Amino acid sequence: MAAGDKEKYPLSEQVHQSLSSAREMLDKEDYRQAENTLSGLLQKDINPYERALINQMLGYVYNAAGKREQAAAAFSKALAENLLPENVMHDLQYSIAQLLAQEGKYKEALDPLLSWFKTEKEPKAEAHLLAATIYYQLQDYKNLTEHMEQALRTTAKPEQSWYEMLLAGYYQGGDFAHAAAVLERMLVLYPDKHDYWLQLAGIYQKAEQPGKSLAVLELALRRGLLDETGIMQVIRLHLNQHMPQHAAVLLQEQMDKGAIPHSRENIELLAESWLLAREYDRATAAFTELATLTSDPAMYYRLGYVYFTQEKWEAARQALETAVKDGALKDKPDAYLLLGISAYHTNEITGATKAFNQALNHESTRQQARWWLNKLENKSSGGPG
Repeated sequence: MAAGDKEKYPLSEQVHQSLSSAREMLDKEDYRQAENTLSGLLQKDINPYERALINQMLGYVYNAAGKREQAAAAFSKALAENLLPENVMHDLQYSIAQLLAQEGKYKEALDPLLSWFKTEKEPKAEAHLLAATIYYQLQDYKNLTEHMEQALRTTAKPEQSWYEMLLAGYYQGGDFAHAAAVLERMLVLYPDKHDYWLQLAGIYQKAEQPGKSLAVLELALRRGLLDETGIMQVIRLHLNQHMPQHAAVLLQEQMDKGAIPHSRENIELLAESWLLAREYDRATAAFTELATLTSDPAMYYRLGYVYFTQEKWEAARQALETAVKDGALKDKPDAYLLLGISAYHTNEITGATKAFNQALNHESTRQQARWWLNKLENKSSGGPG
């Protein structure tokens, strides 16, 4: 307020007494009476300075009564007169921003807050946090992260949620490098938060750094911080990194410990991992367990295929015979072809012939089946077989 404004708009004794009375009512939490008194004053013939003071006090009353939106409106009216002391108007701008943000009116809250920042010499961390919260709701992640970094720099003991807000800003803004750096800081402060380890691993994945992702998860695993989801993530990362042996060993170890369930899905993953690692004996053991457990023809087919690749013809024949008995087998043409070849190598000529004739009925295996039938015919007639 300018030096001469107080003389230009004097405060009458009546208004002064009413304001004092309203203050007493506010202190006694008699908000309704205080509101009525101040609203009544606004209906009288008062000057702009008095109106500013009354609206200021009315804002305090509304705020105390939990009427935040009305409080912000009253403070805005007090500000509009531009007659209150500069420090008071400065504080009111911040209060308006705070109240509107609490009411979810983030766009409306931004202007008074930015005006407050322009004249605030040393904004406290809480002010930067308020700005960051508003920018988060407005999906302005660049300004969010700037204010959160400032908030963290201006406080000795930032709350955990502040780091999470900063992380959200970088992540939602697609800045995965900074998001990873924030999580690394968070893990130094909160090393037992297993979610942070998973998030950091996930961010490294998004940043196309699977090696770092795997290293983070393995460290968390050694610390005993991973649940079933995290452990399975480590196993799948090993597979993605072309390390099936590591995946299979870890999977077997964790199933034996009971950390992950001994389920069909996990046993199948174990079998496939051993197969990729060319640990055929272990793969066949897993597929045998699955086939016995589920009676699924697909598992007998996979078991037969593993035996087939090892040229264990008798074992392959038995598994494949079981597989083709079920009409629901999807790979039946291939199963018949492999069965025929296995039977051929065990001198089961009749069985081989039947299997190859079945394979003839399918376009995908017809050519190979015909070749093997010709081979059988030559063998039966004494030719080269």
